[in-house]
Amino acid sequence: MRLKETTRELLTRLGAVAPQRFVLFLRGGLRYVEIGRWMRSRGYSVPIRVDRREQLFALAAAELAHRKVLYLEFGVWRGDSMRIWAGLLPRDAVLHGFDSFEGLPEPFTHSARKGTFATHGQAPQINDPRVSFFTGWFEQTLPAYRPPDHDALIISMDADLYSSTIFVLRSVREWIRPGTFIYFDEFHISEHEPRAFDAFVAESALRFRLRAADRSLTHVLFECSATDRPGTLGSGSGPSLP
Repeated sequence: MRLKETTRELLTRLGAVAPQRFVLFLRGGLRYVEIGRWMRSRGYSVPIRVDRREQLFALAAAELAHRKVLYLEFGVWRGDSMRIWAGLLPRDAVLHGFDSFEGLPEPFTHSARKGTFATHGQAPQINDPRVSFFTGWFEQTLPAYRPPDHDALIISMDADLYSSTIFVLRSVREWIRPGTFIYFDEFHISEHEPRAFDAFVAESALRFRLRAADRSLTHVLFECSATDRPGTLGSGSGPSLP
């Protein structure tokens, strides 16, 4: 007990003299430790690690090259990822982006406060007839949304916040089938996207496998692999991969 108290005292003394930048560095480092442990505890291993998120996009797009794809993006900002996906997906793909373009409705991290990512309500200009934007908060646009005909679905989650992510996942649940890809753009912050994914898997009766991720587990790509037996709910665990 004495050692524990002494250690805690030393840490408080360190905090008293440490610059804020150092504290933020330690906090950020622990996030990566935590998400690694999260993956392990849910039974996920990473079969493919890549350097950039664009490689994850290309992996999914290559598998769906000969299918009619519907791509749904939640959190568009300036449209960078939408442009990349548009360049990868087939000519008959449909790409729909959802965003208020008014920024985050609540704080996300120390540096991403409420209003971050605002574009003054303006959607990006993308000269591609396959691309459409649905402007407004997800709670306003998703209830009335009806997806067009498709035989393959990609869902891109870049809404950052737990509240936004869980709302979207619950809203699109009925469209998810085995073979649906779900991409997360900020998965290393466990209290937001991973927490929402946990809750969704537990209540949805869907199972997922981790297809690939970047080296920091910030950008991750899941694929729906199955629906649990009738009358049961998902446990929140993923399959054990080799």
